[in-house]
Amino acid sequence: MFALGIDIGGTMIKTGVVDSSGALSGKRLYATSLDLKEQLMEIVQEELTSNKLDAIGIGTAGRVDPITECVSLATANLPNWTGIPLKSLIEEKTGVHTAVLNDANAAALGEWFCNYPHKETLVMLTVGTGLGGGVIINGKPLPGKRGEAGEFGHVVLHPGGKPCNCGKAGCAEEYVSMRLIHSLAAAAAGHEMTRATLIEQYLNGNPVVEMAVNTVAADLAIMIDSVFLSFDPDIVVVGGGVCELGSRFLESLREELASLSGSSLYTPDDVVLSLSGNNAGIIGAAVYAMARGKNR
Repeated sequence: MFALGIDIGGTMIKTGVVDSSGALSGKRLYATSLDLKEQLMEIVQEELTSNKLDAIGIGTAGRVDPITECVSLATANLPNWTGIPLKSLIEEKTGVHTAVLNDANAAALGEWFCNYPHKETLVMLTVGTGLGGGVIINGKPLPGKRGEAGEFGHVVLHPGGKPCNCGKAGCAEEYVSMRLIHSLAAAAAGHEMTRATLIEQYLNGNPVVEMAVNTVAADLAIMIDSVFLSFDPDIVVVGGGVCELGSRFLESLREELASLSGSSLYTPDDVVLSLSGNNAGIIGAAVYAMARGKNR
């Protein structure tokens, strides 16, 4: 089988064709348009012209209803996206079986499928523009009754804290994101840094960048500790743009976890960085669609 995997984020859309073994080919990147619905239809039609597809899998930012596979709630990162009936929209236009899930759930599934199929429970935290999360149990995503399971970014981490675009204050993604690392580093250094420069400076031991990263790592560790005590997973995978900070970041994160895990049964070594990187969401969405197609 071959499926088109689509990973929709607030700034980028990533696509690729995935086979039943999880192998990815033909990866493409698009800047997310304000007219996302029209853009998505154009992408799908173009891929169908070029490839013979058995299924289409879509991982999208926002909450996805686990029954209707409609986008039930999206933040301002994807304007006019709430209420879009993605599954029925694509199927009616193309006649191809389509499955839709949250983008972080798709990334978690892709990571599990490609790298940890022997693990019973995997939780993934994606740290990029914001903070997302996905839970995989026995090879299947856990969406929850309303599609809100794994929405770790909107758990209140610091009550009464920074306002979040979801309408609450103190949400975790206001304290755990690459966006915040850039902001903290720029405030301390007195100038903005490109992504490449920030990563280079961190790897070279720039104390200003290191302090910014460690500030975010400390709050991420609190979230990970909560994940272990809530789900007791085999493994927690950290994905998203933060992975570009590499093993040095993982060491700092594990150091923060050392004191938190002291009274628990998990260890800091049970936390790893994503191996599939930015491909995880594409692969997971496609694998999900193929599995749902077989079970129809």
